[in-house]
Amino acid sequence: MAVSQEEATAELSAVVASPSFVRSPRLARLLTYLCTKYLSGEADQIKEYSIGVEVLERPANFDPASDAGARVEVHRLRRRLQKYYEAEGAARKLRIVIPVGHYVPSFVPNTPEPGGTSPEVGEIGEPAADPPYGLVADILVREPAPRKRSFPPLWLVITGITALAALSALALYPRKQPPSGTVPGRDADASAPFPLSVRPSPGISVPSGGSIRLACGRGVSYTDRSGRTWSADRYFQGGTAFDLPRQYVARAIDPRLFQNGRTGDFSYHIPLPKGVYELRLGFVETSFGPSTPSGGGEYSRTFDVKANGRTLLDDFDIYSDANGSNVADTRVFKDISPGQDGTLHLEFHGRRAPALINTIELEPEPGHRLNPIRIVAQDNFLTLANGTVWSPDAYVIGGQLATHSVTVEGEDPDLYTHERYGHFEYAIPVGSGTYGLTLYFAEEYFGSGGAGSGGQGSRVFDVFCNGVALLRNFDILKETGMNHPLVKTFHGLAPNAQGKLVISFIPIHNYASLYALEVVDESQ
Repeated sequence: MAVSQEEATAELSAVVASPSFVRSPRLARLLTYLCTKYLSGEADQIKEYSIGVEVLERPANFDPASDAGARVEVHRLRRRLQKYYEAEGAARKLRIVIPVGHYVPSFVPNTPEPGGTSPEVGEIGEPAADPPYGLVADILVREPAPRKRSFPPLWLVITGITALAALSALALYPRKQPPSGTVPGRDADASAPFPLSVRPSPGISVPSGGSIRLACGRGVSYTDRSGRTWSADRYFQGGTAFDLPRQYVARAIDPRLFQNGRTGDFSYHIPLPKGVYELRLGFVETSFGPSTPSGGGEYSRTFDVKANGRTLLDDFDIYSDANGSNVADTRVFKDISPGQDGTLHLEFHGRRAPALINTIELEPEPGHRLNPIRIVAQDNFLTLANGTVWSPDAYVIGGQLATHSVTVEGEDPDLYTHERYGHFEYAIPVGSGTYGLTLYFAEEYFGSGGAGSGGQGSRVFDVFCNGVALLRNFDILKETGMNHPLVKTFHGLAPNAQGKLVISFIPIHNYASLYALEVVDESQ
């Protein structure tokens, strides 16, 4: 059903003029703001920050990650709209809907579900059906029911006085301290002192030597697009969990992982079996940058990160490190071990704006070197005949994926069924040291019998690593012919100051092309 501008405006006017919204001018103002932005073609400007500043009158330095006011008010608005359309607005032809996980309204036919429950709003304490991209529903707050003036009976007053006296007496006794060594969790007291000895508390198991993946800020475990499972947020002390509306996150294999996180001053105390691990910390800056309502960019948010008292990141700036907002940024550290108490203590302290973290990953490390990084230009894992496992395309920005039905001759033809082509760049996160890089090419488009016309010189491009040329005027067809694999290996590459191997593919004639890449730690 197509809804005209006039019909939508009339529906908005009817809703805000109803008794339900006349009695709540704050929600009427919020609804008017959201609908006006939407109807004027400015839906892209509807964000938590703009709601906080323009509707809720938050200051200009309002940080949506630490102040949930916008999410709370939008949730209340959803509940008020549901009640309106169940009663006063039941006969209306249209219904204004604000889907869970989003702030942009829509105008739909008013066909409520049987039983009077709006399909877009869940019961208190339970989110509605999982919204797009797995968003956690907005903070759910029960609106207080109207109070009736009444006086309690005499027996209830006497009982209350007696109970109060008992509680007062109980308060004079010293409180029993919780057992030392419990792992702070979701219900932990954020003001509790830093634990001297940490053991797992009931209900939290110690990992048994495998990988540990934490989806910070999430209340339930999550399996990402590549099939890896991330545990719900745990082992933390302090800070505030947050979830963000659906948005594009560059370089992320799964944007869902970067829509939740923990912010503030906080710590994680992760029990680890004895051993050496590589640690991967995932971040994204969504609050600051020229494309955000809050503006800013570099030096808008900086913070420190420590592991067992050792500084990992000093005055860390996500925006600068990732070179932009809404860009997934991963920092990798090797030779990470638990302390004498069998625990890895991670501390996050804000300097300029609150600290934040989106993901934490720990993986056993072989011989004080990073595990090999193998990436294939496709959306799924690939296991070759020799047992090596290749991860789905990640850490990339730019270009397009393509699928080819032609079989490339030679070993491991499965490695050459998908291609990334265009003008693109990988930012591979690594630790300190030196690395070998292997690039896998083939020409399946240009050449005799190919889908593209032309021969040698039809595809020419450059490849750089951290600004240093690896390949100049590179022509796959000229070097190997059509449908043959071509492997190029480079040694002694060092990460840049942001801990990355930035591999750039720059077209000269037609598009650059790549099928897979491999990074191996060559540190001594």
